[in-house]
Amino acid sequence: MIDWMNRLLRFFFLILWVGRCYGQQHPFELKVTSDNDNYCLNLHDGYYTNGLFVTLNYLPARFNDRILETSKLSKIVGQYQAGQMIFTPEFVTPKTTKDLMDRPFAGYLFLQKSLTFYYKKGHVLKTTLAVGTIGKNSLAEQTQIFIHKTFGLLHPKGWNYQIHNEVGVNLQGQYWHELLRASWRKSRFDLHSLSQLTVGNTFTNASAGFLFRAGRFTRPDQSSAFDARVGREGSPALTELYVFVQPAYQYQFYNATVQGGYFTNDAGAILSPLRHWGYRHDIGLVFSPPRWTFQIMYTYKQREAETMRHNEQFVGLTTAYRFGR
Repeated sequence: MIDWMNRLLRFFFLILWVGRCYGQQHPFELKVTSDNDNYCLNLHDGYYTNGLFVTLNYLPARFNDRILETSKLSKIVGQYQAGQMIFTPEFVTPKTTKDLMDRPFAGYLFLQKSLTFYYKKGHVLKTTLAVGTIGKNSLAEQTQIFIHKTFGLLHPKGWNYQIHNEVGVNLQGQYWHELLRASWRKSRFDLHSLSQLTVGNTFTNASAGFLFRAGRFTRPDQSSAFDARVGREGSPALTELYVFVQPAYQYQFYNATVQGGYFTNDAGAILSPLRHWGYRHDIGLVFSPPRWTFQIMYTYKQREAETMRHNEQFVGLTTAYRFGR
């Protein structure tokens, strides 16, 4: 047993050493994230019950070639993402009645384009334009039925009361401000403040919080925490292994997955009044050698609707692979 553990430790430190020896030479990254409340192993299926996101991060040469030595910027990364989010009441079994539906049935299917700007002082700014749809066109009902059928779960009922179709356009800005000096990274921890603003007819909200990391990680413009592992030949690519904690408070002005479409008559759908203030706490573990990133994140989140009986929790699993020259 001791010999086996020694071999495992030697293999682990070999991976870390290899991570120091090879450059970050891959300008593209394909990332897949799966969120699900059942990953918490609590046999619960409700609220934010499933999310799937496919992301392509890339290094736009035409933007990065214009960054001068005297510029405050060190790097710009582009991103395309397609995703689907599914929301349901606490119970979706055949015995569920209208009075038990404590949150609307809703789906959100979207495409988005982002640009992230990395500053030499360690700050990060991300801007996003998203176009999507709620309602039947989100295909949330079909996705949940497929998942339940595949894994032998009860057939979900209640989607005939889902929020109606509406196309949404949403703008988002996120900003991470480094609070500790760069020299402190040698201590294997850092701290960023986080602020976020979303405006659109699907979501309108604002949030603020902190991102704390501890372990082995590189600077923000090369770190997996900020989707910055893509780079050019010769860029350093140290292997990252760290834990992170990200608490945040959010104020919701509007949420179409709770209140229905902003421009749509949702007669016949079961809606809920919005709970404006909410707290969210993310805790995660990241392992990112030169070509890969693996992340597991647990999220605890307060209720989004006043009628919800419980707060919610789910786990997100992420795998990313970098490629290209």
